[in-house]
Amino acid sequence: MSHSFWPRAIAVSAIAVAFAVIVDAQSTGKPSVKADGLLHSELSLIGRTASIAFAPDLRAADAANKSLFAPAGQLSGRARVGQLETNGALRFGSVSVGKPGATPIRFDLFVEAGGEGWQLDIVSADASGAAGATSLGKVALSRQPNTPASPMLIAALVPVARDSAQLVLTWGDVKASTGFQYQEVQAPARGAGGGAGRQSPPPINRKHDDENVGARQTMLSQMNEAALVDAQGSRVSMLFERSFPKGSQPQSAAGTTRRSGLLADGADFAKLATLRDGAVAELAEAPALKLSIDRSVRSGNFVLRSGNQAPGFAGSYSVWLKRAGSGWRFVFNKEADVWGSQRDPKNDIGEVNATHTQTGDATRPLGIALVPTGANSWRLAIGWGPHDWTADFAPAP
Repeated sequence: MSHSFWPRAIAVSAIAVAFAVIVDAQSTGKPSVKADGLLHSELSLIGRTASIAFAPDLRAADAANKSLFAPAGQLSGRARVGQLETNGALRFGSVSVGKPGATPIRFDLFVEAGGEGWQLDIVSADASGAAGATSLGKVALSRQPNTPASPMLIAALVPVARDSAQLVLTWGDVKASTGFQYQEVQAPARGAGGGAGRQSPPPINRKHDDENVGARQTMLSQMNEAALVDAQGSRVSMLFERSFPKGSQPQSAAGTTRRSGLLADGADFAKLATLRDGAVAELAEAPALKLSIDRSVRSGNFVLRSGNQAPGFAGSYSVWLKRAGSGWRFVFNKEADVWGSQRDPKNDIGEVNATHTQTGDATRPLGIALVPTGANSWRLAIGWGPHDWTADFAPAP
């Protein structure tokens, strides 16, 4: 699909305005939320946000949990593994939870032995502590060996398609997962406050930006977000292009027509196959990937500092994929809010090696997850078509 200069210029301007508001809303230079001692894995797709909070010290070896890791046929037991929160409707197999609304709804998640494997029991958080609380539904978990074993529970939300993701639990010698789908918000009918084919931005109520609901609505009408909040309340997030069904002619909150997103059959993806050594993948159809950090972090000897935009503010960087011989690297640039074809190499501040594999679904649009790897460490994971790129980070002194 071809685009004239002016529609693209209008779209870029709308995104820049949204980004500017979000930067003002979130760049505090201090923890974004009140510390609760839990790790939070967040993922926003199609304008809705889901998150799972879990304790960073839930041990597989604890006496109460050991029976969950017994040999096949001897499995038993049940353990609360975390709490799911969503401001939208989610569907886990045949189990539907949540509803669109401004106030997030919470659900307690339990792993229990079922037959030869595990299943996930979803219980309303308001009722989970009550005697005789009724389960909203149980979902089978796909299990595979996890090597090396993870002594502590790790939970993450990982996008796998435009509107769906996986809940991945890595615990002991088991990696268990289940898919779920974010349910679309129906567009208002003509005469009901909206035009045909246009969705109203969903109401969002988040603890770290309650005063900027409108700004977040605008941002999530155009972008997806992956985020991780640590036990001290510090937040790291990645913004990336939201994908739309082909032929839907989606519109941004500003009313400008958007592209379909970074699909695996799009022109930007096709360029990866011919990217020369030392070249950076540019995005003609999307803004650059944007990383925001409340605290300084490092990958190996490379350090990303908070406050790079202004003293006392959170750190913000654009992230770029670079071909490096037979491998890949992540390049970090101090210009955070730029179009994906407007990188200025003079503003690059450094790069890190990215582990690359080709095991993903060939049809995946570009998606990002921030996966905790410990109480104070995390992994940046980018998937696009069959490709997966990862790099590990930890707090910097």
